[in-house]
Amino acid sequence: MWSCPKCSSEVEDSFEVCWNCGTSKTGVEDPNFVTADAMPPIVDPRYDPVALPDPTIKAQWVTVHGEPEDELVVCYQAGSLPEAKFLADQLVDRGIPAMADTIDLQDALGVWDGNPRVYCRAGDLERARPFIEDYERRLKKESNPEA
Repeated sequence: MWSCPKCSSEVEDSFEVCWNCGTSKTGVEDPNFVTADAMPPIVDPRYDPVALPDPTIKAQWVTVHGEPEDELVVCYQAGSLPEAKFLADQLVDRGIPAMADTIDLQDALGVWDGNPRVYCRAGDLERARPFIEDYERRLKKESNPEA
C-alpha cells in the first residue's frame, strides 16, 4: 500500500494513480482523471440471449480455433455448462471445431431460453448432427430405459 501525496488515501500497490484523485505516487496529477462518482452510469446495451447467449463466444472461438471460415451456429442447447463443454469437447475430438458457452444465462439472468449452447461453424453443422442426434437418443434411453 502507498499513501497518496495529495489526498492521503490508502492505495493498493497495483495502482499507478490514486483511485480517489488521480495523483501518482510521485505527486503528478492526471489532468484527465474523473472519479467514478462523477461519471454517468454505464449503459448496458440490450442483451439478446436468444441470438448469442455468450457475448464472448466469438472471441473465445478465434483464440481456440482461429477465425471461423463461416458463421457460428448453435448445434445443441445443453442442460448445463458441464454438458455443453462435454459435447463441444466430443465434437472437437471428432475433428469438428466446436465451442461451448461459459455462462449459463438461465441461472445468471433467469432467462428461460438461456441454457448453455454448443456452437460450430455453419459448414460443419451437417457433420455435427449425427453425433448430436446419437447423443440425444442415448440420453432419452437413459432417462426412460423401457421406451
